[in-house]
Amino acid sequence: MNDTINWDKLSELERIKYDSHYLRGTLVESLADPITGSLSFADTQISKFHGMYQQTDRDLDKERKHQKLEPAYSFLIRVRIPGGVVNATQWLQMDAISEQYANHTLKLTTRQAFQLHGVIKTNLKKTIQQINLGLMDTIAACGDVNRNVMSHPNPAESPLHAEMVETARLLSTHLLPSTTAYHEIWLDQTLIADSKKDVEPLYGDRYLPRKFKIAVVIPPYNDCDVFSQDLGFIAIVENNRIIGYNVAVGGGMGSTFGLPEAYPRLGEVIGFCLPEQVIDVAEKILMVQRDNGNRQDRKRSRMKYTIDDHGIEWFKNEVE
Repeated sequence: MNDTINWDKLSELERIKYDSHYLRGTLVESLADPITGSLSFADTQISKFHGMYQQTDRDLDKERKHQKLEPAYSFLIRVRIPGGVVNATQWLQMDAISEQYANHTLKLTTRQAFQLHGVIKTNLKKTIQQINLGLMDTIAACGDVNRNVMSHPNPAESPLHAEMVETARLLSTHLLPSTTAYHEIWLDQTLIADSKKDVEPLYGDRYLPRKFKIAVVIPPYNDCDVFSQDLGFIAIVENNRIIGYNVAVGGGMGSTFGLPEAYPRLGEVIGFCLPEQVIDVAEKILMVQRDNGNRQDRKRSRMKYTIDDHGIEWFKNEVE
C-alpha cells in the first residue's frame, strides 16, 4: 500500500488498477466461478486491459428478471491489429472463431481492429487461445493504456505506406504493458521463479489516467483522422522517402452532453521528429500524460484536457 496516495480524491478505478497486481486482479477466480456468467466488478474493469468488455442482453432483462435469473451476460472481445493489417489466413481464422464462440458476427472497428460479440464466460479462454494461435492478441485493445495504433489501410500501395504500417506495429509493440498477466491467465504459460514480481517501467502501477490513441498518416490522405488522436505522426516525404514526422497532440472528439467542461478538441502540431525518434517521442508524450493527467474525474482524464489545463507550451517543455 502506498501511503502517499490520497485515494479519497481519486477515481474508484485508480484503486482497482493499483490493487490488481499488474492486471491480474481475481480474474482466475472469477473465470472459475460456475455460479455466475459475470465477472466481479473489479475484474470487469481489469478485464478491459485484456481486451474485453462485459455486457448483458437487455432484450432479455425483463424476462430473466421475472424468472429470477441473473442477466444474460456475455463479452465483447477486441483484437489488437496495428494498422488493421492481417493476412488471408488470419481473416479466415477470425471468421471461424466468430462462428464457433461468438454470435456469428465479426465486426471491423473504427480503429482497424476486429471485434467479437456474444462470447460467454466459459468460452473466453478458448476464444483468446484460438486468437493467439492465429498470431494475434487482445491485450491493450481496451483499458487505460495505448490502444490499437492506426495507419493507412493498404501497405501494398507503396513502400512508403508499408513503412508507415511497420511504424504503427513498432509503436504498438513498444507501448504494450510489460506485465505477464495476460499470458498467465489466458494462455496458461508457466512462469519462471520470481517472474510475478512485475514492474511496469512505462505505465507504472496505475497505468494511464485514461485511454490513449495514436495514428500514423502520409498526406494527402488522412484516413485515420490524425487530429482526432491523442498523438499523431504525420509523415514528411521528400524524394520518395520519409524524412520525418510532424507530431500532433491533444486530439479527441469525445464530449459529454450537458457537461461543457467535457468537449471535443483537435490536435495541434508541436514539433518534428526523425523516423528513428518516433518511439522515443511517443514514450515521452505518454509518460507526460501518465504523470500529469487527471485521475480524479475520468470525464476529464484524456490528454486533451491535460494540455488545455496546463498549456501547450508547458506540455512541449515537459516532453523535451
